[in-house]
Amino acid sequence: MNQHWALAIDILWHMRTIIESQVKNLSSPLSNSLESKKPQSHKRIRKSKPAPITRISIEGSALDQANESRPRLKSGVYISKADAKQERPLVVAAAQTAISISHPGARAIVAKFDGLHSAAQISEELAAPIDVVEDVISKLLSAQLIDVKNSKIKLHNRFQSPIAERASHTQDQSKDAFFRQLQNRMAPELSQTTWIENIVDGGVEILSARQSFGIEIHGNNRVATLIFAGLLASGVSNTKFSLTSRSENQSIGDTDLGTGVLRINDFGLGYKSRIEELAREWSLFPTAPKIGTNKQESAMQEKNLRVIVGNFQPELVHQMMRDKLDHFFVGELIGGAAQCGPLVIPRQTPCYQCLALIRSEQLGVEELISLAPQNDEPPVSIAYQLAGLAIASILRFIDTGQSNLIATHVRFNYSADQGPQSIRFTRHPRCPCNWS
Repeated sequence: MNQHWALAIDILWHMRTIIESQVKNLSSPLSNSLESKKPQSHKRIRKSKPAPITRISIEGSALDQANESRPRLKSGVYISKADAKQERPLVVAAAQTAISISHPGARAIVAKFDGLHSAAQISEELAAPIDVVEDVISKLLSAQLIDVKNSKIKLHNRFQSPIAERASHTQDQSKDAFFRQLQNRMAPELSQTTWIENIVDGGVEILSARQSFGIEIHGNNRVATLIFAGLLASGVSNTKFSLTSRSENQSIGDTDLGTGVLRINDFGLGYKSRIEELAREWSLFPTAPKIGTNKQESAMQEKNLRVIVGNFQPELVHQMMRDKLDHFFVGELIGGAAQCGPLVIPRQTPCYQCLALIRSEQLGVEELISLAPQNDEPPVSIAYQLAGLAIASILRFIDTGQSNLIATHVRFNYSADQGPQSIRFTRHPRCPCNWS
């Protein structure tokens, strides 16, 4: 009896092994089929790296950035109008450059360059090969017609509450009135910085970096006031007048009015105190708080530029050359004309003394003197031109380290029939800047 039970158990165990083996063989292809039909969680872009989760990396090649971020057309870029009768290449153009794209789906691809779609999403939504999308991005990048990176503005001088509960609210800026106003005021400045060479983030980092540059203005005429207001409104929040430009108690007078910066209601008020009040209104970014001591007030940013406006004392220029301080001349008046430039980098570029020696040789005399008192104020129309060119040149120097007014000065003639004249000059062999 026991032998029969043992035989029956042996037969059942053997049958179970055979069934399990068959089920495994049947389920294996089914499992493989199901795995192959699982939807992919994301499309990997050819030659790309996985996109960062918390922020967009600022490293890597331009094409890698295009794959990881969301491309968008630069401000002011236009595309050709579609022709219903005939298929034509898509033309994408700006003021200085234009390219033609012949792919039939290029118009639909470019229409998705709104900063909201990645290359993978565009490929998926339009059923376009990823290679074609990458090729369009690459062409527009090479022509500097799109931005592919997102950056954030960092505010240097804005108050942050030390209370943890209040500080946590700063993460949500959707209801912050200052933030909305800042976005609107930044738009015109970004439309300039986005066109700087090799910029792919819309110019945000360049604009933010202006807060770290120091400007010290030496001058007390209307051109100096215009430059001060213009630089603050352009994001150069560390702009100030030198301690010697105006006395603490000097009031706003007749010659300070007429440009719209200071009004008739300001007449008679202290110039420095009124300018400090208005600076908070003019400035694009929060201005640095006023510091009481002269020693602290005179401190400058590591990167800085001195702007010498109008007439000046030779000792001031000698001091800047001796201390190797970059400086920029604006608004020197010479009978019937006003000059802007040069911008001088001591020991690297021609200096003001080089220009003075060249003038002396041209006139055949060592020095010119004036017999009558000279007015330090140019006409209002010339003042606006001087200030506009000066502000643009200073911003270019801050943003790129370059300037068209190095070894160059521009002459604005009072005659209406003569436009500005750009005059270049070189180092003079007898100038001390060659060996000092």
